[in-house]
Amino acid sequence: MTAPESSDPRWATYPDTIVEIHASPLVRLDLRRPIAPEVVLRLRRLGLGDAWAIITAHNPGRILPPQENERREKALAGAVQALGVPFLPADGVSPDGGHREAGIAIALERGRAVALAGEFGQSAIFWFDGEGFWLVPALVGGAPIGLPVSEA
Repeated sequence: MTAPESSDPRWATYPDTIVEIHASPLVRLDLRRPIAPEVVLRLRRLGLGDAWAIITAHNPGRILPPQENERREKALAGAVQALGVPFLPADGVSPDGGHREAGIAIALERGRAVALAGEFGQSAIFWFDGEGFWLVPALVGGAPIGLPVSEA
């Protein structure tokens, strides 16, 4: 994987994220692994359309105090509600479960999702293109990275 220029010290860990989409039932995806075809079908049926983004407002390139992350989370929720598009709560979780960031899976065109993430100081978004996930830079340079990252 070619890492983009980033001042975010956690950039290299982004492809190792576990995503939990708060649908009924919960959808738990390990972005280090290929997504099974039946899970791809389920993702397309979440009510978000065939392609959508996951955005967080937490920890914009640096770790913030919990109360600041909560304030940012509420601001993102308000911005998303104002857009009037479908969305679901979606968390990014470290593989060991020691770190969690609340976010939103949202039915937005990729460019609009990247712009919204940028408004909240985010390095990147996760993008579901209807087949799989991508790590798409927002405030860092570089090209989108297909997930899972190949070990080759």
